[in-house]
Amino acid sequence: MYRYSLVIILLMGFLFTGCVQKAQVPKKSIIKPYKDENRYLLFALMLSQNSDYNGALSYFEKLYKHTNRIEYLKYALSLSAKLKDYDAFYSLLSDGLKKYPNNQILKRELVRFYIYKKDPKKAKELTLELIKRYKTEENYKFAGTVFLNLKEYELSLKAFEKAYSFNYNEDILNNIADIMYLFLNKKDEAIAYLETHIRVRGCSKKICHKLLEIYAREKDVDGLMSTYKRLYSKTKESVYAKKLSGLMLYKGEKKEALKFLKKHDVDSKMLIDIYLSMKDFKGAYNETKKLYEKTKKIDYLGKMAIYEYEGSKIKDKKLLNSVAKKFEKVTKVLKDPLYLNYYGYLLIDHEIDIKRGIKLVKEALKKDPKSPYYLDSLAWGYYKIGRCKDALKIIKQVVKMSKDSEVLKHFNAIKKCVKVEN
Repeated sequence: MYRYSLVIILLMGFLFTGCVQKAQVPKKSIIKPYKDENRYLLFALMLSQNSDYNGALSYFEKLYKHTNRIEYLKYALSLSAKLKDYDAFYSLLSDGLKKYPNNQILKRELVRFYIYKKDPKKAKELTLELIKRYKTEENYKFAGTVFLNLKEYELSLKAFEKAYSFNYNEDILNNIADIMYLFLNKKDEAIAYLETHIRVRGCSKKICHKLLEIYAREKDVDGLMSTYKRLYSKTKESVYAKKLSGLMLYKGEKKEALKFLKKHDVDSKMLIDIYLSMKDFKGAYNETKKLYEKTKKIDYLGKMAIYEYEGSKIKDKKLLNSVAKKFEKVTKVLKDPLYLNYYGYLLIDHEIDIKRGIKLVKEALKKDPKSPYYLDSLAWGYYKIGRCKDALKIIKQVVKMSKDSEVLKHFNAIKKCVKVEN
C-alpha cells in the first residue's frame, strides 16, 4: 500500500512537471493523447522504483512514441544511459531532435552521447556550436564541464568565466579557481579571482574555504590569516578564531594572539595554553578561575592549584595553605593521578605531611605505575623519611627514563644519603 501511494505521488509530480514545461512544446503542438498514458506511466515508475530499469525503459519508450511528450523522452534517455544502451540512447535522441530541433537539453544530451562513444572531436564541435547559438549560463556551464573532461583547459576556463558573468555563481567560481590553479599554473590569477569576488560580494564559506585551500597549498600563512579573519568577522564562529590564533602562535605572535582572543572573548582554553607557553602562570590561573566559577568543574580547581603554586616565587606558608586547600577538595572527588602526585609531592617536598604525601603518590602510581614523575616523587618521599636504600632503587629506574634536572638533583641527594648510612 505504501509503495503504491508513493508511486501515485511521483506520478502527480511527473504530470505537474509536464505542465510547467509547456515552453518546450512547439507552437503547433505535436503532443498526442494516449488512453493508456497514466497506466503505463504508473507501471514505468513502479518498475524504476524496483530497479527494473529495462522494464521501465520499455514503458517510457512506448509513452514517448505514443504521446511525443519530451518528458518521457528525457526519462528514457536517462535510463538508457544508466543501462549503457547507447544504441537505444542515440535512436531516441535522434528522433527527439527531429521533433524538437531547438531543445537545448537534447542538444546537450547529444554531446554526452559522443562523450560516451569516446568521440572527443565531435563532442567539442557540438559544444562549440551550442554556446555559439545559445548563450545561456546553463550552456556555458555545461560547456565548461565538457571541455574540462576533454582536458581542453583553456576552453573550459573561458566557458566557465562566461557562465560566471551571468550571476557570479560561487560553484562556477570554484571551478574557475581549480582550473587556473591545478591545470593552467595560473596560481596568482586564481587567488586574485577569489579575492576580487570576496571584496565585492563578501566572504562566503564556500569561496573563503576555496581560498584557504589554495593558501594552505602555497603555505601562505599571511593569506590564511587574512582569510580566517574575514570568516570570523562574518560568522563569529570560534573555530575560525582558533585557527587564526593558532597561526599567530605559529608566527610567534603570542601577544597578538592573546590580544585577539581577549578582545573577542573566545576560547579560554586556548588563552590558557598561550599563557602557559609564555610561563605566565598568573594569566593561566585567572583564566582557569573564570572557567571554574562558570562551570564548577573540579578539574579546573586542580589546575588552579598547580598554576598558583608554579606562579609564586615565594613558597610561604600562606601560599602552601591556599594550594593545599584546593588540592584537598580536588583529591577527595577526583582521583586523577596528576593531582594525586602533585599534591603528594608538595606535602613531601615542603615536609608538611610526608607520610600522607607518600600515600597520595602511591595512589597515583596504581593508575600509572611506570610514570617517571610519580616514581621520582615516591623516591623523594622515602628519602625524606630516611629510607634511602629504597629511594635509591626507585630513583635508579627513573634516571634511565629521564635526565630532568630535578630528577638528577634527587638522585645525587639520595646517593649521598646511602653513603652516609653505610
